[in-house]
Amino acid sequence: MKNQERLHHYKKYLELKGYQKSSIRGLLKRAELYEAKTDNPSLSLKPSTLQLYYYQKKTYLHYLSEVEKEVHYLQEEHHKKEVLPIDIVSIAEIEELLKSCKDVRDKVVLVCLYSLGLRLSEVSNIELEDIDRENKLLLVKKSKTKRQRQVLINKRSLEIITEYIETERPINTGNKLVQGIQGNLTPDGIYQVLKRIIQRTRIKKRIYPHLLRHSIASHLLQRGMELEQISKLLGHSSLESTQRYTHIEVRSRNLAIRSK
Repeated sequence: MKNQERLHHYKKYLELKGYQKSSIRGLLKRAELYEAKTDNPSLSLKPSTLQLYYYQKKTYLHYLSEVEKEVHYLQEEHHKKEVLPIDIVSIAEIEELLKSCKDVRDKVVLVCLYSLGLRLSEVSNIELEDIDRENKLLLVKKSKTKRQRQVLINKRSLEIITEYIETERPINTGNKLVQGIQGNLTPDGIYQVLKRIIQRTRIKKRIYPHLLRHSIASHLLQRGMELEQISKLLGHSSLESTQRYTHIEVRSRNLAIRSK
């Protein structure tokens, strides 16, 4: 860790400990002296400065020996958590999930979560007027990022959604797309539908809504779609949120190579 970065963390540490601003300035000054003298042992200090340096540096030394060590540990653990591989849902498993759907409504839930990469709340909030069947587009108006986005509906998903609207969806039940026995399905209601779909399969892997978003992103990457396009599809506020899916694709390729 560079000196300036270490001193910045030390300042934050002192602030959290409740030191006064004037005390922090003094302690930082002594810490800067300590860093300077560590880098250059021949550096000469005035007797008065040297006395204060030795008196106040113990606070900084405690920070270096105990607190910063803990910070490094936490950062390493956080990094480990970030790079844990994700076992995505395979195309074959997606097909098995589709076959286990008991009706077209269940298929709509599945294609919205997987093929369209929607969040639970976004599926729950889809209104009939949001679906442009002619242009194969879905307008996502209420998202986690508070930004509207358009999602391209592929042919198979559009056929499933159209079949549901024209044959199974209850009439006179409001404007929301996905309906249950008692009306509009809530995000939790949609999650319960997904869990029942999974229970009817032989898949042992733990499958949850966000894993389906990871999976479609990975599959699209493998098919050559640009990361920027995937980011727009998923409604991410920045590319950083999408870039972790590149690790999934690389891992999948490595596993495939090792299995040959």
